[in-house]
Amino acid sequence: MTSYNPAQHEAISIAKRGRGRPTKIITNLFHGFIGSTTDYGQYPTFAMDILAGIARLDWHDRPIGSGGSSKPLSVKRLVAILAELEVISAATVMAQYRLGLRQAQRYVKAIELAMPYLLKSRPDDLSHEMRYGFLKDTTRVNDWEDQLEPPSLEILAKLHHDLRTLGAESVFD
Repeated sequence: MTSYNPAQHEAISIAKRGRGRPTKIITNLFHGFIGSTTDYGQYPTFAMDILAGIARLDWHDRPIGSGGSSKPLSVKRLVAILAELEVISAATVMAQYRLGLRQAQRYVKAIELAMPYLLKSRPDDLSHEMRYGFLKDTTRVNDWEDQLEPPSLEILAKLHHDLRTLGAESVFD
């Protein structure tokens, strides 16, 4: 009997509509785990090469030699989508970032392409936190040790004395 592993769960579903291309909806497994207020920061190092490479792909479906310029997708926006949207679809990307339908679909496709590589490259600590909802007991995000002694009362008194006039000077003098 095999156990259920949420990291191996398919995060992409396709909703049926009346006609045309089916709507792609991606459950964002990284929502809440990356971003400026998380331990991995706004630009997580494990994800940046993957996102930059996918952003540089040709997203304009032009035949070779037909001319025109192919601009890459914004890596900043890809990271923001991963950090901010719990469910990624063309509709949510359009609403959040004020993009047109085709451009929003490009970003959704880019996230779809990136997701398996991001899941493989994430650190073990993040994988554990995503799977179980908490960090391991031995996890410490910052690997440095604090070896400084607290300042003495004399040093604190001198610092207080030295800073007493900070901000008291007028810019018009």
